[in-house]
Amino acid sequence: MSPAVALIAGLVVALLIAAISIAWIWKAQRARLETREGLAILSGMRWRELSNLVVDALAASGFERESPEQQARRGTAGEVHVYRDGRPWILTCRQGLSHVVTRASVEEFTRAFRTSQAVGGLVVTPGRVEPQARDATGNVELVDGEELWKLVGPLLPPSVHAEVAARAHARALRTTGTALAAATAVGLAVGFGLSQFADETVADSADVPATVTRTSPPRVAATPTPAPAAPMSEDEEREAIVREIKELPGVERALWSTRSTLQVYLADPSVANDDAICSVMKRYELLRASRLQIQSPDSSGRPVRFMQCAVY
Repeated sequence: MSPAVALIAGLVVALLIAAISIAWIWKAQRARLETREGLAILSGMRWRELSNLVVDALAASGFERESPEQQARRGTAGEVHVYRDGRPWILTCRQGLSHVVTRASVEEFTRAFRTSQAVGGLVVTPGRVEPQARDATGNVELVDGEELWKLVGPLLPPSVHAEVAARAHARALRTTGTALAAATAVGLAVGFGLSQFADETVADSADVPATVTRTSPPRVAATPTPAPAAPMSEDEEREAIVREIKELPGVERALWSTRSTLQVYLADPSVANDDAICSVMKRYELLRASRLQIQSPDSSGRPVRFMQCAVY
């Protein structure tokens, strides 16, 4: 697979993930985002405001608001009472999106409303109710989260719903941006992985040896191998270098000024060739990296040059 094909495959994966994510956010999650933003507004209300909304919404379920006469007879203004079939119920609102109604709190509330001689109770919260709390209910109705928004949402003014929709839209846009970034990262990873896999496959194929029919090489008469020449000493190399460089065109003479510097005096700088000098130096392993001091005639006006044909 070529890098271009791998890139296209990664792009297709990224587009597919992005399309699925956007559809899920704007179709499946949009309603949940609006519910969450609506519950955030409810949790910011005073408990008395929320209680009044709940009492108005419970009218469809047969509950009636407590009249001033009924409140005067029981003599307690700190509790919210509603009536169904003429029998009192106590309503309590637990504020906060993070609030959790537990089994213990429901049992405590049950004891409290029985002490008040009420026949039942309602616990309302923008947060959530634990499943164990629902198992422990004794004539207690529990309303939380999405159920609460469905109950009181229709009673809120259009301005509140417009604010809820705007907040949900902004949150959906932020979530969409995050989803697109994640889809791009996944697409790039897929494309890179496919290209690496393709490279490894090609490399493995190249490592497989081809079947070759081997034939016996013709026999050749053996010739004696000359014995290798003994390596030259450093002093021998010095003498050989001086001798060969003196014979080069344009060179007048050469001499070692120090053990690491060879002075080359040129007779004609226009004829002398640095490459020719270096070709001589490079043939001698021990001194090939020596420093060269190229001295032109005084009449040429050229300055002294230093060069090195090889490195140590």
